[in-house]
Amino acid sequence: MGSLFKFSMFITSFIPLWITVLFLDVLSIVNSDCYHWTEYLSIGTIFILNIFSVCILFNAIHSLQPSEFNTYRVVEAQQEKGITSEFLLSYVLPLFVFDFTKWDGVCQFLIYFVILGFLCIRNNNVYANLIFELKNYRFYTCEVQWPTEKKTSTNCIVISNTNLVSKKGNVIKIAVLNKPFYFMNDSME
Repeated sequence: MGSLFKFSMFITSFIPLWITVLFLDVLSIVNSDCYHWTEYLSIGTIFILNIFSVCILFNAIHSLQPSEFNTYRVVEAQQEKGITSEFLLSYVLPLFVFDFTKWDGVCQFLIYFVILGFLCIRNNNVYANLIFELKNYRFYTCEVQWPTEKKTSTNCIVISNTNLVSKKGNVIKIAVLNKPFYFMNDSME
């Protein structure tokens, strides 16, 4: 997957912002008689980037083969409950200050967004994601180990429909999406 998966996670984590920008751009087009190249470009870019990103995410999950799932014992698991609200307040909300109907506001936003994206992707801080939330997946910070080896453990972020906090000490099957992200196929349980 490489960094394309993380990039897609990053883009789709800003869906509340993209919906607001689309609303503002459409409102600007409807209420004004001047040129709207910035708005049209913004609307097109948002649609293309989000459709591309959603396709990458679902392709990553659906392309996992049964042979890619390994058995691990859950040593510790903690659901990331506050990360969505923290992410929205820390990263998304400040982006509303930019004027998305003017090219200079869009350029300022892009400078900030590219730097933010680089830092988030580089530090694996992209696991607040509305797409997964809507599909009833949760993010768990887990410590897992091979069932046969008690000494070696791995820390990872597992995306799962199953409550992994209640699975401590149990064996689960997970596959690597893009380290540190793992996916638990609930049908394999």
